[in-house]
Amino acid sequence: MVVGVLLLGCGLTAAASALWVKHNIYASPMQPVRLNVAEQQTLDAKLQTLENPSATEPAKVLNPEEQARTLTLSQKEINAYLAEQNLGDRVRVDLGEGKVSATVIVPVPEDSGLPLISGTTLRLTMSVNAVMNAEKKLAITLTDVRVGGISLPNAWLGDLKGMNLVADDVGTDPAVQRFLAGIKEMEIHPEGLRVLLNE
Repeated sequence: MVVGVLLLGCGLTAAASALWVKHNIYASPMQPVRLNVAEQQTLDAKLQTLENPSATEPAKVLNPEEQARTLTLSQKEINAYLAEQNLGDRVRVDLGEGKVSATVIVPVPEDSGLPLISGTTLRLTMSVNAVMNAEKKLAITLTDVRVGGISLPNAWLGDLKGMNLVADDVGTDPAVQRFLAGIKEMEIHPEGLRVLLNE
């Protein structure tokens, strides 16, 4: 009876391990998020308003100029937009309070030189905090990188955890810095993202 219990336990452990490996080390593409017709029209209207501020009707908003520079997107809309950019099967975004988690499917080349995982496809989950700092600049801080719920050591990530990835002294691309300089305010909540652009 004891042997049977041990064998059953070993079998369950082996099956769970195999499922974990298949899900996270040999990850399949994700199902892209799609919007229905009404949701797609709403998203298109938001993007159109951002591209063409004059299309905003002043009578319908308290501050027409600010409204024209504000973009609000739900988590579903963000993931649907990624799908439109042909990224929906590789990237999935989850919003939290002041933070963003992104699940990314990453192919590892055969010649990568990485033991055990060369030639596989990893499912990584990266978490970042995104807030406006005291200087009114967007600060994006990497808080964690996980594979199947296992947090990777900071040393493996080049000690990037806790670092502001878009700080001026990190050597960020000037084009990225100019893009970030265009953001006046940003709020992230589970129900959506709100960005106010500079004039």
